[in-house]
Amino acid sequence: MTKVTRLTIPALLGATLLAGPALADEVDIAAILSTTGTYAFVGVPLVNGIRMADEELSAAGGYGDHTVAIHYDDNRSDRQEAISLLTRRATVDQADLILGPIASSEAMATGPVAVQLQVPMFTVAMTSEVLPLGEWIFKSTETAVTYMTPLANYIGETLHPANCYLVSILDNPGYVIQKDVFRDTLASHGVEILADEGILASDTDFTALSTKIVDANPECLFVTTPPEQAANIILQARQAGLDPNTIIAGDTGLGSSQFINAAGAAAEGTLFVSIFSQDYSDATRDFAQRYQARYGIPPDHWAATGYSMMQIIAAAISSIQGEVTRENLRAAMTETHDVPVLMGTGSMTFGEGRVPQHGSVVMRVHDGGWEVVQ
Repeated sequence: MTKVTRLTIPALLGATLLAGPALADEVDIAAILSTTGTYAFVGVPLVNGIRMADEELSAAGGYGDHTVAIHYDDNRSDRQEAISLLTRRATVDQADLILGPIASSEAMATGPVAVQLQVPMFTVAMTSEVLPLGEWIFKSTETAVTYMTPLANYIGETLHPANCYLVSILDNPGYVIQKDVFRDTLASHGVEILADEGILASDTDFTALSTKIVDANPECLFVTTPPEQAANIILQARQAGLDPNTIIAGDTGLGSSQFINAAGAAAEGTLFVSIFSQDYSDATRDFAQRYQARYGIPPDHWAATGYSMMQIIAAAISSIQGEVTRENLRAAMTETHDVPVLMGTGSMTFGEGRVPQHGSVVMRVHDGGWEVVQ
């Protein structure tokens, strides 16, 4: 098997939604991603990045001797809808690859179906538990142990809070794992964990929680929830009298435009872990300029993730001689090694057990934008 490695993509503009039955030389991809509902904050920029990458790859010959048709479905942040869409695309349309879904809960529900139908599934899920479901499953985000640890280490080693108050949602395993890794790493630096609160993704009234947070007088508040919900929690805590010097930190969602817009001035200084910095390299700067010109907004890490996932897929497809099948596409993706991407430190490898490796950075919300901290 030839290793999938080093694919370079010229910068081009435009996007095309390909549809219709696949031709003999086409690779059929079903993108099942939430562009409405709870996880639309991921799905919308993710799809933007995917479409942009597909257009540029197609124009630059990035798929080698093959062409690609992408069909987009919105599973509306619903795991049952994701299962239904995956089943239909894999059986009726005979898709060669499933791109998605987003949430860990969705991936854990659809993963067994993809394995049973023997179709590669490339998900954005945070949880590492999705990979042991079977060799047909791939994910773009590193494990929580890898990407949450730098944030906890930075806070524990550099900011030295005496204590921290934790809030996470209970009905998504990805968020729970992120919180657990942050908690355990921070505690290893001698930081007292004042509380470990759990809420539901559907919760909106945090009056009682805000009172508990303020009464605890924490030096650090860690929130891992969808961005609008995190903004709501932080705003209500501020209004309840949270010390303005309290360190506020969270997951990648706290670096999204949705969080910044919803939190307003309360977002200033918030620390978060990110898998993308537009100032990291020439490649990320060029991408940011093209994305800004195309969509009228700066790219966040989910836009970069969508683009990067297509770089991985293109590297795998272009390495295949002859007809692309589900089996040889799965094998090619397994061999992903040092493929240039926009995520993390600029390259991605699937290590043992297909665990992705790409690195992350600690960032801070500043003046309505972002800056690298570490």
